[in-house]
Amino acid sequence: MKEGNEKEWVKRLMNDMKKLENAHQAKVPQQHELMNVLTEFKNQRKKAWKRELTIFILTALTILATYFVVSLKMPAVFLWVQILAIITIPFIYVAERKRRKGLNEVSDDGF
Repeated sequence: MKEGNEKEWVKRLMNDMKKLENAHQAKVPQQHELMNVLTEFKNQRKKAWKRELTIFILTALTILATYFVVSLKMPAVFLWVQILAIITIPFIYVAERKRRKGLNEVSDDGF
């Protein structure tokens, strides 16, 4: 009797599995769609890489310039650079925030 119940159970399970497979057929994208998505992703990464490289070079040059100014003991120039940095940081923050909102990505700061 158990064998009959088990066969019936397996038969119903297989029938239900076929129904699930038939109901949820995944759409296979065409090759040109995949190529378009891949090309777009590569272009985005290339732009991001260039932007990151530019920021890195500017940061390195800023650090070297600061070291140069401090080593030559030019406090007036150092103070002016600090004041300009304090003034420009809020503008950079606002611009970056607008850029991130335009990309519709999840932000780290919870806003």
